[in-house]
Amino acid sequence: MPSRRSHTKSRKGCLQCKKRHVKCDEGTPRCGLCKKRKLDCTYPSSSDVESQQPSTPQDPVEPTSGSDGEALSTRMLEMKLFHHYLTETYITLCQGRLDANHFQVVIPRIAVSHTFLLDSLLALSALHLAYLEVQNNQSWLEVALKYQNRACSAFSRVLAEMSPENCAPAFICSIFIMVCATAYPCVTQDRHTFEPLSHVLEIRQLIAGCAFLFVQLNGMEYRGDLQGWLKYKDDEVDQDGNPYNVQDSQLKLRSAIIDSLHRVRAKYTSLDGPNQATYQGTWEILHEAIKRWPFGGPNGGIIAWPINISEDYIGLLKDGDWVARVLFLHYGVGLHLLSDKWFVRDWGRRLIETVLQPQEEIPSMWTETITWTRQAVGL
Repeated sequence: MPSRRSHTKSRKGCLQCKKRHVKCDEGTPRCGLCKKRKLDCTYPSSSDVESQQPSTPQDPVEPTSGSDGEALSTRMLEMKLFHHYLTETYITLCQGRLDANHFQVVIPRIAVSHTFLLDSLLALSALHLAYLEVQNNQSWLEVALKYQNRACSAFSRVLAEMSPENCAPAFICSIFIMVCATAYPCVTQDRHTFEPLSHVLEIRQLIAGCAFLFVQLNGMEYRGDLQGWLKYKDDEVDQDGNPYNVQDSQLKLRSAIIDSLHRVRAKYTSLDGPNQATYQGTWEILHEAIKRWPFGGPNGGIIAWPINISEDYIGLLKDGDWVARVLFLHYGVGLHLLSDKWFVRDWGRRLIETVLQPQEEIPSMWTETITWTRQAVGL
């Protein structure tokens, strides 16, 4: 049996051929069939033709792989995470007098146009839920890791092809990745001892481009929605020169850290050796971060300290250099200033607990200083 001959349906044929359900050759002024049958030949208007065109389906919202149930489940999960960020998580990110509108309105608006930033936002929201819903902690942690891994993978590709259009979302993404990496050991219920230096270096690796992105964005003539976010005002203090909305105990701790850092500097400058420049550079970055708290400043503040430390300093830490370790302990006390943040919590205390081995002999010149760092975080 011969197969039926296929043809392409004409959507611009004459009305006579359409009525007879035959293919029109669309000849003008009369098509071939109408001319053969000696019929009048009339064509529909262009507006009628356009109205008959089938609409092009939009890309599906849900993933194309997997069952419909899995796709719907993913869609509902992401809606829940996005809603939680808009109603709960964004509040926890506000710092100083920075307008909350940046976190609740501006960032989500940018995120819906850049999937890598959206994934990092969803990861942060999932980690916050892991902190709030203890009974579902493990489930939310798994969700957070899924979106964090996806965000990091896409983020690395964005860094390789940086452009003015994606600089702002990449900068925000780097901050979210940093917060997530900091939050994970605080939110997880696994209380096993962790190695703080390794974790700090992991954070450093994740956001190696953060400082570069800030410089690029800060140097742009037009910064778009982040224009106000990148300004650091000198008047973000009350009439007594203190930051807004912080507790007296936090102000006292900040003053104590600064005093201790000055004593540490006096001690290491009295030592001979080739590492004075490394010590001093690290000290200045840490001192500036503590002094600016609770504001971040151009270097990102205490939480971003790992970004700014040098390779020489990291090498000294790995070699067990005592000055480097004492400065690292002061970073831990500085993190304790952020212990009211869910994504930091007891990070500083855990760092100080694990930097030194219980039976390790401490040089006499640092005994008093290290004792103070322990007491400062309640150990």
